[in-house]
Amino acid sequence: MGGVFGFVISVAGSWLYEALMESSSRQATLGKMIFGMKVTDLSGNRISFARATGRYFAKWLSGLTLLIGYIIAGFTERKQALHDMLAGTLVRIQ
Repeated sequence: MGGVFGFVISVAGSWLYEALMESSSRQATLGKMIFGMKVTDLSGNRISFARATGRYFAKWLSGLTLLIGYIIAGFTERKQALHDMLAGTLVRIQ
C-alpha cells in the first residue's frame, strides 16, 4: 500500500504544482520562468486551472506514445506538442 500511496501523492503534487503555476498570473512553472516562457491559450491569454489540468494529464499521452507526442513539437507550425494541441495551449517565449 505504501507504493500506491506514494504514487498518488507524487501524481497529485505534480499535478497541483503544474496546474496551479501555469494557471496563475505568472503562467509558468519555475523552470519555464527561468527560460522566459509562458503557457497561454491559442489567443495568448492566461489559461484556466481546468485547462492546465487537462494539459497536465494530456502529457501522459505525449509520453505514452514513446515520446512521439513531444517530438512532433519540432514539426508543427506553432511548435505544439501533442498535449498542447489537445489542451489548446501554446508555450510562448517572452
